[in-house]
Formats: sequence, C-alpha cells, structure tokens
Amino acid sequence: MAGVKYTTETEESVRAPIFPTDHDHGDLEGADTVEMVIWLRDRTGLHLDLQGNGHLAKVSELFEKIRETRNLPENANKIFSLWMVSPLLEFRLKDDHQPFEIAQLWDRFCMEYADSTRNLIARDEPVVMFQRNVFLSLREEKILWTSSTEEAMCLLYHEAQYNIINGRYLVSDADYDQLAGIQALMEKGPFSRKLDAYRDDMKNYYPKYLCKNKKLHGRKPVTAERLLEAHQLAFNSTGEMTKQQLYCQYLAICAKYPFYGCAFFDAILQKPTGGFSNMVNRSLARGFPERDVTITINTEGLCVIDDHEKEVLLTVPYEQLSWDLQGHQDRGKMPTLYVTQFLTLSRRTSPLDGPTGKILLFLRSRATFMDALVETCVRKKELEKSYDTSGDKNEVFCNGIPNKLDRMCLKKYSLNGQCLDN
Repeated sequence: MAGVKYTTETEESVRAPIFPTDHDHGDLEGADTVEMVIWLRDRTGLHLDLQGNGHLAKVSELFEKIRETRNLPENANKIFSLWMVSPLLEFRLKDDHQPFEIAQLWDRFCMEYADSTRNLIARDEPVVMFQRNVFLSLREEKILWTSSTEEAMCLLYHEAQYNIINGRYLVSDADYDQLAGIQALMEKGPFSRKLDAYRDDMKNYYPKYLCKNKKLHGRKPVTAERLLEAHQLAFNSTGEMTKQQLYCQYLAICAKYPFYGCAFFDAILQKPTGGFSNMVNRSLARGFPERDVTITINTEGLCVIDDHEKEVLLTVPYEQLSWDLQGHQDRGKMPTLYVTQFLTLSRRTSPLDGPTGKILLFLRSRATFMDALVETCVRKKELEKSYDTSGDKNEVFCNGIPNKLDRMCLKKYSLNGQCLDN
C-alpha cells in the first residue's frame, strides 16, 4: 500500500462511497490499484492507494497504515479500531475483515440488521471510520490520558466532541457549558468579549437537539451569551493548560457518564399489557406500547436512552445484569433481547428474598449484535476483576442517574421467583 493523502470532511464527502471511483464495486476486483478513503473523527480522511489486489486488503493492514501515517503509538490497536458506518448501520470490524467485501454485501447486511425500507437501503453508502475501540475500558483509557501521545488524545477528544454535538452523550447543562468552553478555547483562542463572534457558532458547540428545541425538559436555552460565558469561564479556569491537558479535561467530563466510550444501537422498548406467561408468543403482536430507544453498551454496563425525550431511562452495570436473546434463529421473526436488572430490595419483598429482578424487552434486528457485544464485555469485565481491588464500581457507573425502570419493565420478580406485580 502506498500513496496516502488527506482530505477534509464535508457534509457531502463523508457520505461518499468507501471507494471513490467511477466504477462499480464489482469492477474494482480486477484492478491493480484501488483507492480507498478512511475517515477519522477529527474530520479528516486518509486516501489510500491499495496496490496489488487492493480489494483484498484486511483491516489489520489498513490499521497499520493509519497508525504509521498519523504517528500513533504502538498500542494504538488497543485504543482504536476500524468501523463500518452509515446512516442505517454501524459495527466494529475485526482484524481479518476485508472492507471491500463488506461494502459489496452492504445491502444484505442492511436488509438483515437495519430495520429500514428497501429504498433507503438502496441509497445507503457506508464509510470506514477510525474511532475508539469499544473494548477499551475506562480504567485503561485513564492511564492513556497521562501516557499517550497528543495525536491519540486528539482523536479521542474529537470523537467525544462528535458524540456531544450529535446528542449521543447526554450530560448536565453545567457540563455542556464546560465542554463548550473548552472547545471554544481550543478553536477560538483567548476569550473575546465580542458577542457577534458567537452568534453563528452555537450549533457547533452545543447539541443539535438543544439548539432546535430550547425548552426541552427545562434545559437552559442555547444563546450566544451562554457560549460567551462558557468561553470566559474556561479561559479563566483552564487558560494556562496545554492542548493535551485540555483534551484530558474534556474527556474527564464526558467519562463521568455511564455511556462514555460505548457502541450505540437503535431499539424498540416494548411493554406487553397482559400476563407474562404468554409474553414471548405475543411480543410482536399489535397494540403494545412502544418506545424508540438507544441502547448504549460499553465495558462497564448498559444504558437505555429515550430518543424522543432525550432522557436516560436506565443504567445497568454488568454486576446487576442478566440477558437472553430469543427469536434470532426463527426465520421471519425479529430477534428479541430480554434484559433483567437485579436491583436493590423492593418495598414489597422481604430481605430474605434478596434483590428484585425487573425484566425489559428490546426488539430490533441488531439484537444479535447487542447480545454478542454484551457477552464479550462481560467476559472482559470478569477477567479484569482479578486486577482491580478498589471495590464496587456500580455507583460510579450510574453516576447518580435516577433509575426509571419501574415505568417500563414488563414484570418484577424476587430472586425466589415470586411475581411482585399482582
């Protein structure tokens, strides 16, 4: 592989095909040189000329080329990974995957996992994205904040910023202001008292959902004055920090929340209204209340976010989690992920009964992906227990976010099997 060059991301370019060529994907198979674009979260793209059967290039080869080009550390594969990303579907690529082959099969992947219409699938084009490795634990990342290169920290910062601006990371108003101030300090430089310099930039520093809906859940309205004050506060408190220190400051704020560094999955939360015994057979019946949610999964646990209300409904550390995948082997039936959280003692249970188990139901074709990721993260968590003797991390993971499980669970049980929803 040779011939690397950069490009800058635009609204149009980031939607461009992986292989920027006038030929169809099938025509590239016999080409001596294949041009490929890999995007990074700092809004730059790397054009790679893949010579000699370039269509057979594996993820491990492409990753190493990016590492060398961006001067990333030797352990970069622990920090980052390659993802295939489109508006309809995104998933992490393994080292032996061939992006060209996956691009050729993209329609098939979308038909199976994207829950979309044929017209949208036909127009969907994936890109290869270089971003954070979902299997990097927060404990491991915090070590990197003081030991890794500025280039690696820059990429982690830009990915966190992307998730903030696009409303994937939901944080408090105070934290939104801190993050906007740090970003303004790095992009605008020292604080300026000219309000006009901030009027057209608000959407670049605050989440889009806040800029569009100024009265959402009592949130502070996004104004030029608010951005100016955030910049001033950051300048007064962190103005002497180096760029790498500012990256760490930004990431530390994001990392307080349980969904930091996660993979995102669209899902439907469904709550049957009848008895639990027939729930599996009736789970796809019409008339059940539904809610579009986002499931976030990282190495510490699982979160449920209400897409419409932009509200965190549930945080479950793996120590409290049990799950089961059903329907994934039945042709024509949507896979279903049943999630049980074993919580603290309920008012309706005796201390002898132990914690309460509450069951949720998630429907989506990507339930199989969620199941595989949770299983891998749980195994990693178990392995790390022998190295971490600092005690229970459940309270840290939840970060004081109230549990709203009662209003959306299917059934509530004690550990001895007693139904508590009579």
